Amino acid sequence: MERGEFVTGNRLRQELDRQVRQTRHTKIPPSLLLIWTALIVFSIAACGAGPAKPAVLVAPAVESPYADGPAARGAGDTQMELVSIEPDEVKLPIVISPSSGPLGAATGSRGYLTTPQELKAIAAKAKQGVQPYAKAYDSVMEFANQEWDYNLDGKEKCRDSDTPKWIDDNDGIPRLYARALAYQLTGDESYAAEVRAILERVMTEVKTIDIKDQQCRLNFGWGTPELVASADLINDYWANLNCQGPLSTLYTNTTVGGGKCKALFQNWLVKNPYYIVSLSAAESNSNWGAAATTTTAYIADYLWDRPEVTLIHQQTPKVNNGAEMKFTPSEAYAFANQRMFDRMNGYSVDYHGANSCDFLSGPQQSNEWVPVKSQITEDGIIPEDARREQACNIPKYAEEMYQNYPQIHLGNNIQQCELMLRRGDRSCYDNVDNTLRKDFAFIGPDGETKSTTLYPGRGSIERAIDAVIVDAKTEWKHDAALEVAYRYYYNYHRLSGFDQWFAQLENDRPAGCSQNVCFTTLTHGFVPGETPTLPPTVSPP
Repeated sequence: MERGEFVTGNRLRQELDRQVRQTRHTKIPPSLLLIWTALIVFSIAACGAGPAKPAVLVAPAVESPYADGPAARGAGDTQMELVSIEPDEVKLPIVISPSSGPLGAATGSRGYLTTPQELKAIAAKAKQGVQPYAKAYDSVMEFANQEWDYNLDGKEKCRDSDTPKWIDDNDGIPRLYARALAYQLTGDESYAAEVRAILERVMTEVKTIDIKDQQCRLNFGWGTPELVASADLINDYWANLNCQGPLSTLYTNTTVGGGKCKALFQNWLVKNPYYIVSLSAAESNSNWGAAATTTTAYIADYLWDRPEVTLIHQQTPKVNNGAEMKFTPSEAYAFANQRMFDRMNGYSVDYHGANSCDFLSGPQQSNEWVPVKSQITEDGIIPEDARREQACNIPKYAEEMYQNYPQIHLGNNIQQCELMLRRGDRSCYDNVDNTLRKDFAFIGPDGETKSTTLYPGRGSIERAIDAVIVDAKTEWKHDAALEVAYRYYYNYHRLSGFDQWFAQLENDRPAGCSQNVCFTTLTHGFVPGETPTLPPTVSPP
C-alpha cells in the first residue's frame, strides 16, 4: 500500500490487529490491565538482556525520509550519533507542485505564505471590490497603520504567553507583518522603510533571549516565522542597504556592527530564536514542538544564500547527554522536517515535562483505554495536547468542548506544511502513515524500554482537522490556519468531512493572527466558485 493514501476495509487490519484494535477503545477492567502489564514485562524479561535499544539508531545508517539526511556534527565537525525513532521503511512522496516559475524571483523573495507578485494580483481584485479580498485588504491596511512602539530589552524575557509584546501575535507581530504586506500591496516604500527600522531595532537592541526562560521557547516559536516572512517581503527594498546588527551567529557573542541588513538579520535569527527554540524542537511533541520545528525550518530556509553558516541546535539532556548538533542551513531544514514527520507519525519521544504521554502510564492516560504514545492518531487525536483537557488515549474529543491546544498544534503544523509546499513538496499535507507497527519499541522519557502499537492511518493533518470539526462538532477558532488548510485540501481532500470546514470560516472572515499564521484570508482566501491553484515554488536550501 502507498504511504500518503488512506486504506479502508479489510486492507486496514490483519486479523490479529483487528483483535487488538477492538480492545483499544473498549473500557478495560483494572484487573485485566494488571495482567496485560505483567505479560508485557514477562515478555521483555524472557528476552534475556532485553531489546538492544531498537530506538537508538545511527542516523547515517537509517533510511531517512530524506535521501541525503542531515548529518549531525559535534565539536570539531566530528560525526556524532543521533538518537531517533525512525521507521525501518519510510519513503515520503516528494511531489513537485506545478508552477509558472518562482513568482518572487524578480524581487529575491522566496515566499513563505505569499510572494510579491501574488500580492499584486490580490490587490487588483481587492480594488475591484471582489470578496473576500476587499475586506481582507482593508483589515491588513488597518493593522499596517497602527503604531509600532514597544520596549525591547537587551536580554529578552517572557513573563507569560503574551510577552514581550513586540513578538506577540496580538500586538507587535501583526503590525509588523501587515506593513510588509502593505508594501507589496500598495508599492508604498514607506511601509518597507518601517519594516526595516523595526527589524533593525530588534537585531541591535535584543542582544540575547534568556536561555533559562522556558516560555521564550514557545513565544519566539510563535512569532519568529512572521519576522522571517516580513524580511522576505522587503527583500528588494533592503537588498543593498546597510544596517546595524550582530556580527556573529554565536549566542554568546553580542558584538554589534555595520553590514548588509539581510545578512545581519540572518545572524540574529541564528544566534537567538533558532538556538533558543531548537530545544523544544528536540524534546517536545506537543504544540511547543510544532511551533519549534516550524520556526527552525523557516530560519534554515531563509539562510538559503548563506551555506557557510553553522546553526547550533540544542538537544535534550536525555539524548546523547545533551550534546548540541551543528547543521548547515540545508541540513537544518531537512532535520526540522524530519522531526515534524517523526512527531506526526509516532516515531519520536516527548521529553517535555512529567506528564508526557510517552511514559504510557500516569494520570494523563485514562484507565478506560489502552495507553497511547505521542503522534497524530488514526482517529486524528493529538495525544500530547489532548491530555491538557482530557487524556492522551481518548478515541474522540469531547463533543462541543473547545479544543484550544490541538488547534494551536495543527496551526503550526499547517504553517510548516505550507512552507514545504512552496518548496515543491506536498508530502506534509498528504502525509498518512499506513504502516502497522505492532510491538513498536522505544526508550521512554524515563529511560525505560516501552512497547506499543502504532496503527495505520496516523499522521494525517486532514484527519486531525476532521477530529475537531466533524467528530467533536467543536468550534474552530484559529481561523487563520484553517484558511491555509482549506485552500490546499479544496482540491486534494480525501475525507468526506471536508465539506463542513468552510462553515467555520465564512462568518469570521477576514482572519487575523493566531499563534501561527496571519492575514490568511488575504493570502489564501478565494472567491466561491474559484478553483485555487497550487502556489509558486522555489527550491529548498
